[in-house]
Amino acid sequence: MSRQDHINKASGRFRTVVAVVLALALVSATLSGCSLGSTIKGWFSPQQAPATKLTPKVKPPAIRTAGKLYIGVNLGMAPFAGKAQSGSGSGSGSGYEGFDIELGNAIAKHLGLTPVYVATTPDTMAAALNNNSIDLALSAPGNTPGLVVAQVYYQDTDALFAQSDEASAVAASPLVPKTALQAGSAAEQLLIATMSSTEASATLQPFPQLSGALQAVRNKQVAAIAGDYVVLRYAQINGAQIKFVRSLSIVDEDRGVAVRPDNVELMRELKPVLVSLDKNGAIASMMRSWIGTNELSSLDTN
Repeated sequence: MSRQDHINKASGRFRTVVAVVLALALVSATLSGCSLGSTIKGWFSPQQAPATKLTPKVKPPAIRTAGKLYIGVNLGMAPFAGKAQSGSGSGSGSGYEGFDIELGNAIAKHLGLTPVYVATTPDTMAAALNNNSIDLALSAPGNTPGLVVAQVYYQDTDALFAQSDEASAVAASPLVPKTALQAGSAAEQLLIATMSSTEASATLQPFPQLSGALQAVRNKQVAAIAGDYVVLRYAQINGAQIKFVRSLSIVDEDRGVAVRPDNVELMRELKPVLVSLDKNGAIASMMRSWIGTNELSSLDTN
């Protein structure tokens, strides 16, 4: 056999292989509902999903660093923000997860910026905004001097929860049963204000951390627990055997997205984003994913 014959034979084999591959691709495309063109293009030139290119809508001095949005959150307060569990999380690589992290991610994406989370508390948010450590704050108290709330998205409410099998009896009684709570919390202060010192000493069982109070309920050392409604509802969703009984607050405090009062440019771009996230139900959906359905109509963001 001549050299040319070998070449022709090899070429024929190649054409046969290609024909088989194309036939298989056609069958696969037909079964999957894809076009042959897209299937073959994908086979010859595998395409990866392109990375989302951010187009910043805000730049310094409205934000501290070009391309980034520095967001103040309480990083130790679940369900709003906390360290992401291994292999999970909503922090877009930030290492944190929670309701405020999801909201911060959504805001940053709509503004074309990369979110950077900075640990703050309600007491330090105004100072952090005004010294340019952060561009905006989440879960910011609405009545704090030195900041302006662009959008309220929940209300902070101190509430009484009871052991699941004690909830009906606790709800039916005007008296506060033996109750666990975190020492120094707003819930403790509210209950102390309604009791004599003797009654408070006999009724309230403070713990350094809320986890200790939840453990006391689990061990049935107490009949009830008092604390922030959203935090206790999150604990309930995650297995704590407690049920909501009633609110302890007469006036619930608004919490929202806050910026410096003089940051007109950021407010101008931020406000439509927040209105859209509220109207399309995104904010309410985020909250439901962390605490389920709110049992207080005043907390309903729908």
